[in-house]
Amino acid sequence: MKKYLILCFILAFTLTSVNAQDKDSNHVCKTDPCNHGVKYAPEKGDFTAAMVFGRGAYLNGGLTVPSSYYSVSGDAPYANDVDANNNSITNMVGAEGRYYVSNRFALSLTGGAILRNTPSQLNIPAVTDVNGNVIIQAYDAVVADERADVSFSVGGQWLFNTKNNRLFPYLGVAFPFDYARRSLYDPTVTVDNSGNPTITDLGARHVDITAFGIQAVAGVDYYVAKDVFFGFDIKPVSYTYAASVKSPGPGLLNLEAENNTVSFFAQFSFKLGFKF
Repeated sequence: MKKYLILCFILAFTLTSVNAQDKDSNHVCKTDPCNHGVKYAPEKGDFTAAMVFGRGAYLNGGLTVPSSYYSVSGDAPYANDVDANNNSITNMVGAEGRYYVSNRFALSLTGGAILRNTPSQLNIPAVTDVNGNVIIQAYDAVVADERADVSFSVGGQWLFNTKNNRLFPYLGVAFPFDYARRSLYDPTVTVDNSGNPTITDLGARHVDITAFGIQAVAGVDYYVAKDVFFGFDIKPVSYTYAASVKSPGPGLLNLEAENNTVSFFAQFSFKLGFKF
């Protein structure tokens, strides 16, 4: 519900600013009765920044950390940013910047990152009396948890004019790169009744996924005001190569897996942006 309210607020703010910006942008000549209209088309040297909504582009399918006790999972990485049945337009997934090196061509950069880190803390066993009654309660260990999700894409876009001076379709190409990591370390040490210790982890267990590819891009921007636009884009063809490396612990062999994904018209996004 909160996402819908935020979207409604953004759209309402955008629409109410249309008339004001258009009027401020008109220029009335002092020497003759001409009235120059608003120019919406991006020009050389312009920069646009946009919020991107849709399905997340973070590639973390198959990101399974090896267990401390059981076999290392054979889950392979896969491009879960391509999904047949789940693509929410209310989900903000990153940001896009474009710089127009000419009136018809722009360089683009899209992406986002999420980094998390939880430091470990050793467990403390309970203190008991000679009868086994707990005097001071035990404290469990804090498991170290490190997570990273990075996704960005660089590319170029060619802009086209239409009969509508607010509507600008474009075609382009993009080169996405994704990196994801999950790392766990459980410092728990237990001692049995015979005094034999059991160490859960000797070091961190982790899995990394690295992916890159190439995408065709087709989209359209519609300027609701001189410097405010919303747009849609889709990837007609997209190829992604992904490789994962699982490490169950220091000194142990890694398990590697890879995946190739080709999609057609399967990635869609909505954008709300501003021109500077």
